Amino acid sequence: MKRSNGVVSVKYFILLLVVLPLFPMVAEARAPRIGEKIAALSLPNLGGKQITTAAQGGKSLVVYFWTDACGCREQLIELKSYVAGLKNRQVIFLAVNAGQEKSRVERFVAETGIPYEVLLDEKSRVARDLFGVKVLPTIFIIDKNGILREKLIGVVDTKKLQSLINRYL
Repeated sequence: MKRSNGVVSVKYFILLLVVLPLFPMVAEARAPRIGEKIAALSLPNLGGKQITTAAQGGKSLVVYFWTDACGCREQLIELKSYVAGLKNRQVIFLAVNAGQEKSRVERFVAETGIPYEVLLDEKSRVARDLFGVKVLPTIFIIDKNGILREKLIGVVDTKKLQSLINRYL
């Protein structure tokens, strides 16, 4: 049985339209949305200890994804005294370096003296796959129940950031 190329092509095209949605290609991570529960992250700190947010103990959480080249250097330095003042409050501040080697991050921390917990996401897997981060810095403010309340993309005014964090203490 001989078929016309046009008929066969149309049938294959229709078949592809029906079948392809059943087999997603490499899926891009969907960024969490405001009001959604955030999955726990687990990453090593500079000392090699694995830090997890699964047991945040009823505290709010600030996850600040950054690199030393993202334009947020000044903000990380400006936040030093503010974050130090949060120590006895109901909030955990995590500075997650996305995509840089440990030695480079250690140099940055030594130069700037930032006092907060720095986690390493050397291959950016948590940033990209769990949080859908595409731009650095990206800051997530998560309430004590693990619900995403704020997502800030790019460098934001430090006073505005502090105000937003204070809202969820």
